[in-house]
Amino acid sequence: MAIVSSTVIQTKFGEFRVSYHETNHGSCVSFSQGDLSKDGVIVRLHSDCLFGEVFHSLHCDCYHQLTKTMSLIHKNKCGVIVYSYQEGKGIGLKKKIEAMEIQRKEKCDSVEAFRKLGLKRSDLREYTAEMEALKDLGLAKNLRTFSGNPMKIKKLKDAGYNIVETLKIDKKNLNILAKKEIKTKIEKMNYSY
Repeated sequence: MAIVSSTVIQTKFGEFRVSYHETNHGSCVSFSQGDLSKDGVIVRLHSDCLFGEVFHSLHCDCYHQLTKTMSLIHKNKCGVIVYSYQEGKGIGLKKKIEAMEIQRKEKCDSVEAFRKLGLKRSDLREYTAEMEALKDLGLAKNLRTFSGNPMKIKKLKDAGYNIVETLKIDKKNLNILAKKEIKTKIEKMNYSY
């Protein structure tokens, strides 16, 4: 794993260092502020979501999670988002669109749609490259995470990180469709929000 390119960008949440990480397990991008070697650093592992982040789809809370994390990192002056290209919980954009159409037509949730596509799991993401990126960045071992995904928490712990706090995602300003997806994640995928 190596950081192959890096720059600083200005965002509405302040200045972030952006680094492109390459590994034998894929690539990812990190967005960071402050000294990442300090205990209690905020960490979010975030997968791309074209519809939520670019087109502001109401079907998920991806945009909300991303911007809330950036805002919290800016407020705390320290943290990192590792952004990976694992659209649709790792099934890719084409299959994600197919799953969304099944959900729309059959009025089912995302877990059921994945099953109807013949997928054995409702989340196929892998976080090996992301763990290598965190190591590249010299991340502190004691961290706060902004995720309710038990698989992300497990991967962080397996990589030797101690989760000192899981920051909660504010759901009150989300629409009914995003709340429905969160309910599915809690009830069928063991998420905590």
